[in-house]
Amino acid sequence: MARRAVRVLTWGLGGVALGVALLLLLLNVVARTERGHEFVLSRTLAALGKNVHGGDLLVERISGNLFEGAKLYGVRLVDRQGRAFVVADSAYLNYRVTTLISPRIHITKATLYEPEIYVFKLPGDTLWNYQAIFANPQKPDPSKPRIERATLLDTIRVINGIARVQTPWQPDSTLSPAARRVALAEALSDTSLALVDTVRGGYIRTMNFSRLNGRLSRIRFAPGSATGSRIHIDSLRGVAQIFRKPVQFNQIQGQVALLRGHVELDAPVLRLPGSTLSMSGVVRTDSFPAWFDPGKAPMYDLAFRSDSVAFRDLQWLYPRFPADARGSLSLRIEHRPGGLMFLARESDIRAPGTHLVGDFGMILGDTLRFVDVDLEADPVRVATIERMLPEGLPVRGLVLGGVEIRGSSREGAAAEASEREEAADP
Repeated sequence: MARRAVRVLTWGLGGVALGVALLLLLLNVVARTERGHEFVLSRTLAALGKNVHGGDLLVERISGNLFEGAKLYGVRLVDRQGRAFVVADSAYLNYRVTTLISPRIHITKATLYEPEIYVFKLPGDTLWNYQAIFANPQKPDPSKPRIERATLLDTIRVINGIARVQTPWQPDSTLSPAARRVALAEALSDTSLALVDTVRGGYIRTMNFSRLNGRLSRIRFAPGSATGSRIHIDSLRGVAQIFRKPVQFNQIQGQVALLRGHVELDAPVLRLPGSTLSMSGVVRTDSFPAWFDPGKAPMYDLAFRSDSVAFRDLQWLYPRFPADARGSLSLRIEHRPGGLMFLARESDIRAPGTHLVGDFGMILGDTLRFVDVDLEADPVRVATIERMLPEGLPVRGLVLGGVEIRGSSREGAAAEASEREEAADP
């Protein structure tokens, strides 16, 4: 009896396995038919769009089947106003079949051809556009176990992509009305450091990234969740226009974490045309300190380190850096109450006729202030230093450890210095 039971069980399990195999084969064949493609389209769109609550996922055409993945053409993810968040000429996706019925979307491999990504938060908005698109309007039921909805991608390849980030902007609220008007006119001019434009309800600042090519991995996209979204950059190259002057980056390797109110960056490898650096830090997008004006978002706290940097590669940060200077340094970029601070430590900089060793910093704001200056120069070419200073801003006074520059005339500054010397002479 025992042997007979074993034989019956064996034949039964074999029959079940054969039935499952035949069912999978049948589904695979059906998925290749026109009606099967329609089924793939409906199920794929339902799976990819199940976390889209404040917008729409639109696809013009789809090909493929349930088991080999799908290729989508004319992809658009838009908000309720029809404004695009993601646009792609085409995208190829390999995914797990369980994605079609699971709360989580798990894509094993994706290739995006000529994708366009638009991230923005306009004046008056309380959420970024992607947060509004994926925000779930239903409150979670406390009596049920919480299921975190997320999109997981093992690897994604980007071919010739672009990205644009737009944030609200306004002049410093601590300035006088007249100074605010001057600051606004300067920001809207063609020579301003940042790209600022007028929109309904105020002003926005734009940062552009183009010719993006590379591979990303271990992506977890879950906006609004406690753990946030994370992206690992295997290798990425392109052109960044964070300020008006664009910069080409030949390779970036590192990680990005999109968390509530801020973005964390860690890039051990950042290769520019003439430099190799490492970079880490935080860009805050919400929950600013009390002294910081939210209209000036984003807020930077970044650190760069390089044993071989060409200052030509840093002119996008400060256009008056000498293009013919090279060296090593540790550079900190941080928002302070007085403006944006550039603080260089352990610097060893060489330019024609000049060799600087030590520390120096400057704060760009209503005035230009030099801070924490501890430099040895041997030799030094005065013209090289002068080229780094904004035009029309003469030195008004010199104090050990710092220089503050204001908009008085050179003759007036010289006269004041002479008067101070006479008063100090007994």
